[in-house]
Amino acid sequence: MKIIELQSDYDKFLSENYMYDWLLVPTYSNGSYPVHIDTLSVLYVYVFLKDEEYMIAFNHTEASNIPQENVDRLPKTNRLYVHNKTRFLSVNQNDNLIDIDLAKYFETNSAFEDDYDTPAHNWFTQNFRYYKNLNTIIPILKHYERGTNIRNSFLEYYTHDVKEHDAFIRYNDYFTRNFHAIAKNGLHVNPEVFRKYFLDTSCYNGYTYSEYNIYTSTGRPSNRFNGINFAALNKDNGCRASFTSRFGEGGFLINFDFDGYHIRLLSQLVNYDFPIDESVHHHLGQYYFNKQQLSDSEYEESKKISFRLLYGGITKEYLHIDFYKRIYDLTQLLWKSYNEMSYIETPLFNRKLYKNFFKDMNASKLLNYLLQSFETERNCLVLDKLNKKQMKSKIILYTYDSFLIDFNKEDGAETITYIKEEMESGKFPVKIEIGYDYQNMIPTKIG
Repeated sequence: MKIIELQSDYDKFLSENYMYDWLLVPTYSNGSYPVHIDTLSVLYVYVFLKDEEYMIAFNHTEASNIPQENVDRLPKTNRLYVHNKTRFLSVNQNDNLIDIDLAKYFETNSAFEDDYDTPAHNWFTQNFRYYKNLNTIIPILKHYERGTNIRNSFLEYYTHDVKEHDAFIRYNDYFTRNFHAIAKNGLHVNPEVFRKYFLDTSCYNGYTYSEYNIYTSTGRPSNRFNGINFAALNKDNGCRASFTSRFGEGGFLINFDFDGYHIRLLSQLVNYDFPIDESVHHHLGQYYFNKQQLSDSEYEESKKISFRLLYGGITKEYLHIDFYKRIYDLTQLLWKSYNEMSYIETPLFNRKLYKNFFKDMNASKLLNYLLQSFETERNCLVLDKLNKKQMKSKIILYTYDSFLIDFNKEDGAETITYIKEEMESGKFPVKIEIGYDYQNMIPTKIG
């Protein structure tokens, strides 16, 4: 292993190794900060065909260090396998980055375990936890040891060329890039309200940050960071008032919420046409109660019945309803294919969900796993269009069936219309709420 801490050595390293594939394991200076406001401390590099290891020092007390901007000089023509690409995009956005965590996910449907810290890492964490840039004082050799452990684990499971599969290529691009883009925007907070509800969570210059984990068994990203579960913020205790617009009087928060999203996604899979201007719960409730107009209590009961059937399995008494008959037939077809072929494929990106990924699977649960993957893949395609649009507004939170936007008024009403139309494409109507904080949102009709 060679430590690179001088500019001349770094230049030589690049010129001698740019044509080979590398494995990268980054260590950030603080480690507990959101990666978007952290810096790179050291970078472990393994050059595959040469079987050589390097530690590049950018910010460490044991080294002279080379300027951070040199991270942008990583080559663009080889393959750079990187540990947690979604994080690494904060310091380098090369198109040739390949997420080793995602490769493990495609092989096993589980995350790449991040328990490779050495006893020295644990000792420093226990005794110097309040040191601002802790990883810059942990010995470089210990970071090297961690990098080597990750390399060995990666090489152990990475046995075939998943990187060439179209589904992997699309996940490696769309998923990592778009969830990184949301997370880096951060959520602007009212510090006084934020401290009331999240006393043990830090905010940074008026912002807190989420972090999306895309390697979940269900296909739905989780979103936790610093003790906050951003995917399940309490709607009733007032904590959502912590989150406000960064644009002050020049902006507001706007939430786009899909109507009956899972039901409408399923309708696409079975080619059932729900009216776009009618709630799916009202539409189905007409069959449940055999009447055209529903009372408020019947509407709520309709929602309960639908959710029970979708997530618990369709019982015979509802098979006379065409929609549920189609869902039942699809469920049986998927279950048959799953058992005969030992996998099924997700609807949009064609990722294989192998039988050995799951325990205690049944037909109803399999349909739900497929549905949640379908939801995430479609949302990722929508997010990709929104993230590429030139606008001052920021997407700040993704919660499965809704997108929260920190809207800048300078973008104008046409931008709201654009977002709404992109989300609704394919007959997926959205409801809109607007407010100056996330707790006090007012339903609004646009378009």
